[in-house]
Amino acid sequence: MLADQSPWVEAFGLAHPMLLHAPLGLLPALALFEFGPLLLRREPQRGAVQALAVLNGIAGALAMASGLVLGGSHRGELVTEHKIGGIVLGGLCLLVMVLSFRSGRLPLRLALLGAFGTMFYTGHKGGEITHGKELENALRRLFGASEPTTDGARPPKPLQPAATDTATTNGATAAAAATDFATLAQPVLERVCVSCHNPDKRKGELLLTTREGIEKGGENGAVVVAGKPDESLLVTRCELPADHDDHMPPKDKKQPTAEEIAALRRWVLAGAKF
Repeated sequence: MLADQSPWVEAFGLAHPMLLHAPLGLLPALALFEFGPLLLRREPQRGAVQALAVLNGIAGALAMASGLVLGGSHRGELVTEHKIGGIVLGGLCLLVMVLSFRSGRLPLRLALLGAFGTMFYTGHKGGEITHGKELENALRRLFGASEPTTDGARPPKPLQPAATDTATTNGATAAAAATDFATLAQPVLERVCVSCHNPDKRKGELLLTTREGIEKGGENGAVVVAGKPDESLLVTRCELPADHDDHMPPKDKKQPTAEEIAALRRWVLAGAKF
C-alpha cells in the first residue's frame, strides 16, 4: 500500500477481501438461471438473468479495482498472475452484463463460461497469496510426492557438534556454525517469514529467500545491520507487541517464539554471516 494514498482509497483497497465474494456468489447464480432451464427444455428468464448480470458486472468491476489498489505495492510472479486473472475476470463480468441485453444467447453463454473458469483460476491464485501453496502441498502428500523447497533457499544445516579434544580448526568451525545463517536465522525465516517474502509474493518489496534479497532489504530500507540487532528491522519488528501496526509477522500469521527471536538477534549480533 502506498504511503501517500488517501484514507478513502486505502479503505477501498482493504475492502477487496469483502468485495471479491460478491461475484463469487453472483456468477454461479447467473449460470444457474441461464443454463438451468435448458436442462428442463425451457427458456431462461431474461429479466432475472439481466438483473443478476448487472449486479455481477458492478461487483466484478469493484472487486477488480479494489484488488489493484490493494496489490499496488506488492510484487512477485504469483501476485502478477492474480492481478491478470482479476483484470480478465472483471472484464468478463462487464462483458456478460452487456451481452445479457442482446438477443443472441450464444455469446452470453460463452462469456459466462469464460468468466466461470477465470473465477476458479483467479481465486486459486488469491488463495495461494493468502495461505501459500497449502492445497498444492496437501495434494502432493496425498499422492506421495515430495513438497518443493523454497526457491533460492538452502536447506537448513544441522548445528555442528562442539569440539572436544580436536585441533583448534575444529573448534573454530564449531563456533562459526553456532552463529551462521543456516543454523540460526534460516529456520526462523522459513517457518514464519518466507510465505509472504518469496519470489512469488514480495510483500513490501522484501525477499527473504536469498542472501541478495536479505542484504538489499525492502521498501523501508535495510532489514539487517550487521552487528546491530537493535537497528535491524528483521529483529525489532518481531519484538514489537503483536497489536502494534509495525509488528511482523502479521498477528494472523505464524509468530516466532522467544527462542527464535533470540536466534535472529544472535545471528545479527555475530555479524549477520551467511
